[in-house]
Amino acid sequence: MLQSLPKVYFQSDAVTIQYDEEQRLGMAIWRGHFNSADLREAILLCGYIIERFGLTRWLADNRRMRAFSDEDKLWMLEHMVPKLMTSALCRMATLVSADEKQAAAIKYIEKHAGDLGKLLIRDFQDEEEALEWLLQETDPGPNQ
Repeated sequence: MLQSLPKVYFQSDAVTIQYDEEQRLGMAIWRGHFNSADLREAILLCGYIIERFGLTRWLADNRRMRAFSDEDKLWMLEHMVPKLMTSALCRMATLVSADEKQAAAIKYIEKHAGDLGKLLIRDFQDEEEALEWLLQETDPGPNQ
């Protein structure tokens, strides 16, 4: 089981953001409910390290994440989705939240994101399965 990646980029009570440059893999472990400012800051940090390190794979551990507001859903559609579409990211695995409202919010964002281009997104219940799926793809290289 993937307990952690080699480098912790950011850590708070609400989220831990980690990455592994060698595998070009990032991970956010979300915990609890966020106010809008903290959620948006964490989302922007995720986008920054995806861009900064040319990450091609992302694991979003949402299992303990709680639902966020409708305004935050719209903000993510306007700010996070376009950033992901222009990034090197090719695969995103999501460990689904136990909070049904949170899981529905993520599905809403995916549904309304439009054409995801090269980005493949898949939900998982098991962390090992998610990691296996993320790593099975041949790394497309730094310029893709």
